Amino acid sequence: MNSKADNFSEEKFNQMKATEADLVRELQKVVKDPSKETELSDTIFQNHQKWLKIIMPNYTPEIHLGIANGYETDERYQSYYDDKAGKGATKILIKIVKAHLAK
Repeated sequence: MNSKADNFSEEKFNQMKATEADLVRELQKVVKDPSKETELSDTIFQNHQKWLKIIMPNYTPEIHLGIANGYETDERYQSYYDDKAGKGATKILIKIVKAHLAK
């Protein structure tokens, strides 16, 4: 398998995985208790942004928005986040990303 992660240093790869784990953990909290969305939205956005910046040195807010829009139309992403964090996690992530980027 030749993925972008194959080119990462071990430290960068570990940082990417830890950031993803943090993102999933926070999304799980909101899936279980939607009232926590406001409280956790900054952290969720920041973790998603940090994760993207790790894998994408050319990160821009426009790219971030494009990725969030892609999540809406690509079932693979919906399955990825929903399988890891619970049904509805992808929709929560999209909503949070769009709200933060609209500020």
